[in-house]
Amino acid sequence: MQPEKMSRRAIVRLTLFVLLVMALVCLPFALIGESYVLPLLESQEQRAVWLTLIAIVLLSADAIAPVPSVLVILFLAMKAGPIAGVIGGAVGLSSGVVFAWWFGRAAVGRIAPRFLPDGELARLRSGLERRLWFTLACWRSVPVMAETSVMIAGASGVPLRRVFAATLLPNCAIAVIYAYAADDSLTTFVLAFAATIVVSLVGWRRSVR
Repeated sequence: MQPEKMSRRAIVRLTLFVLLVMALVCLPFALIGESYVLPLLESQEQRAVWLTLIAIVLLSADAIAPVPSVLVILFLAMKAGPIAGVIGGAVGLSSGVVFAWWFGRAAVGRIAPRFLPDGELARLRSGLERRLWFTLACWRSVPVMAETSVMIAGASGVPLRRVFAATLLPNCAIAVIYAYAADDSLTTFVLAFAATIVVSLVGWRRSVR
């Protein structure tokens, strides 16, 4: 969607809609918190297979549950090895995309018409589809926006197969980066985390321009 062709009201409505979806993503963290995640992972840290399965389940539920995905991949890689971190991270993040899309389609999609008229919703979908690969790839490593962008894509009617295809490679890249960064040192991990977010935001900014 081209911002210069949008009216001020349309921009306000779209902004409010995005903020609402972001709030839905953040709400479980405020209500439940994420303190349960580490003890759950620690309970299976001596069992690599079960730890990997739990990590996948947690990452899959990231769209509606308070799951610190980076911490999950980091813990999995540290305890079960970087290969398990890559596999569990990639599978879990990709499953999370499917669930986030479904939630966006089934739940957020019902709310969207209250903020965006049919014409604006159609333009949102058209704009997303034109830059889908780049848009979703840029937001994949940014907390909250990773889930928000997929939910909005689902709510606007972008097909699941396109969303999944656009996020598959970024999910694998994120899993590789964090799994091997965790195997090195905490400093490397922090630098990797900061770098992925900065690159994502810069890329998104340039795409908007």
